[in-house]
Amino acid sequence: MIRALPYATPLIPAFIVIGFFVWFANWIPQTRWEPPKVQAISEALTPQELAEVGRGIVRQRGCLACHTIEPGAGVKGGGRGPNLAGVAARRAQGVKDGPGDLVGYLAQTLYEPGAYVVEGYADIMPSSIAAPASLGYEEVVAVIAYLQSLGKSPTVKVGDVPRPAASARSAQPAGAATADPAAMFAALACEGCHSLKAGETKIGPALDAAGIKQAAAERGMSLEAFLMESIVDPKAYERKDFPSGVMPPDYGARMNATQLAAMVRYLAAPGGRP
Repeated sequence: MIRALPYATPLIPAFIVIGFFVWFANWIPQTRWEPPKVQAISEALTPQELAEVGRGIVRQRGCLACHTIEPGAGVKGGGRGPNLAGVAARRAQGVKDGPGDLVGYLAQTLYEPGAYVVEGYADIMPSSIAAPASLGYEEVVAVIAYLQSLGKSPTVKVGDVPRPAASARSAQPAGAATADPAAMFAALACEGCHSLKAGETKIGPALDAAGIKQAAAERGMSLEAFLMESIVDPKAYERKDFPSGVMPPDYGARMNATQLAAMVRYLAAPGGRP
């Protein structure tokens, strides 16, 4: 033991330095990872707390792919949907021939957005309780509280907002009764997010034949297989320069095999659509 001391003594400073950094690395907060706490949406939450939850939902569920929040820009803003900033003040009295109060209007907008479409905009918004947002009742209330906060103080709590009617839950866009792909493209509101013209970018990529062929090649798939996958499983491949999770994932259930095949042929048609 005594004979080893001359060899061990020079290493003591190194052990001290190593020990310090090991202690320090375990002490700093950044190394102490804890999973995020999930906040339950309950009747006990205040309107202000609900609004904060709703703020996160609006950002996480793709709402801002179409809507903007631009104070002072009025209803137009720079998005493909109405500007959400100041919506509570603009719609304090609801809408003509519709709900006459803000909460009723916001609930209708989320449940059945086609019931009232702001002038100058297309009827492209899917119901928030359907794909891709798929909000539950409590989440709808939280979003309404957040929208109330954009121009006024939030007042709603869980239980204050009516639940969606059965008709709103089961409503699907028109187009399922036809095999005409052009009619389906329009009825399913595809044109709200995709253009058939090369170089014309909307929320999603343009669906011109050349662009689709290039995307299929990047994916390493045949043109037809790529189109089919894009329709029935849009999350399988998403372009990085476009918002994620916006395209509804249930088109494969809305269309039968004949309709899907017709749509694929339509989009893959060389030299433009018939």
